[in-house]
Amino acid sequence: MSGKIYGYIQYDNEAEKVLQKAAIDKFVKDKYKKTPDEVEYLVENVKPYVSWKNRKLGRELLPKLKEGDVLIVSEAKRLGSSSPEIDVFLMYATDKGAEVYEARLDTKISGY
Repeated sequence: MSGKIYGYIQYDNEAEKVLQKAAIDKFVKDKYKKTPDEVEYLVENVKPYVSWKNRKLGRELLPKLKEGDVLIVSEAKRLGSSSPEIDVFLMYATDKGAEVYEARLDTKISGY
């Protein structure tokens, strides 16, 4: 892994935020042997039906993803309001050369 590690948290309440961060922190520790301090987090208190294009996820994080970067979410559903929308986000991330992982399933969800 040569790029940065980003963690993305989309939550409605504090309990969700804590659970998501714990899942991402554990994934980063197990897979990359990194501490939570080495992850750049983007945390948004936004409803799940809001498109990623209208979130910081689409306006701030996606534009700065580069080849070799890793984006980790607790669950894929945090990336968008529907399966097709999530697929489009993953396509854009993959085209930039970034990898996206779902922490709770310990699975890469981007790529060809």
